[in-house]
Amino acid sequence: MIKCLLCLLFPLSVFSQYVDYKSLSDEQLQVLFQKELLDMEVRGATPDLIFDKFVIEKDVYLQSREAYYRFLVHTEYLFDKILARKMENGTDQPSDFEKIKKFKQRKKHQDYQEYLAYKKTDKAKEAWENNTQDGILKLVVEDHQHYTDAEQKRYDGLIILLNRDPYFSTLHITDGKTTDVILPKAKASP
Repeated sequence: MIKCLLCLLFPLSVFSQYVDYKSLSDEQLQVLFQKELLDMEVRGATPDLIFDKFVIEKDVYLQSREAYYRFLVHTEYLFDKILARKMENGTDQPSDFEKIKKFKQRKKHQDYQEYLAYKKTDKAKEAWENNTQDGILKLVVEDHQHYTDAEQKRYDGLIILLNRDPYFSTLHITDGKTTDVILPKAKASP
């Protein structure tokens, strides 16, 4: 009887183990996520389910360490899948191999601390702010409580745009830690 109980409880304990991501090195974390992704694929997980598990925090300016490495692992997985499909169809190009090689080299050399440093650059802020195809205006500020004159000027312009252009649904303002979401003013009915 006790043996049967142990047999039932042992497998459950394996699945309920907590993984402390902070204690893992960047490389260990990537290997863990690669294994997790491949295990999901082997078990028959759909691409949408894999995406949902690995592309998290997609609407934030600064991803957590876990989200950053999940995203990198998923992107590499997608590149490999796309290349495999192109090779099966005979549509692969030498440039495809170069793009994947370039991504993998960059991935190996950019750890989370380098990612955070990059996100502090004007280039990274501009790239995120200019990505408005989702109808969301974005603004990155240094201090969420006190805008610089330049940040205030950009904020004022974005508020005008938000209230005038029906394409835009919200304005997201972030300092990397806190994000405010501003909705357009309701239009007065005639």
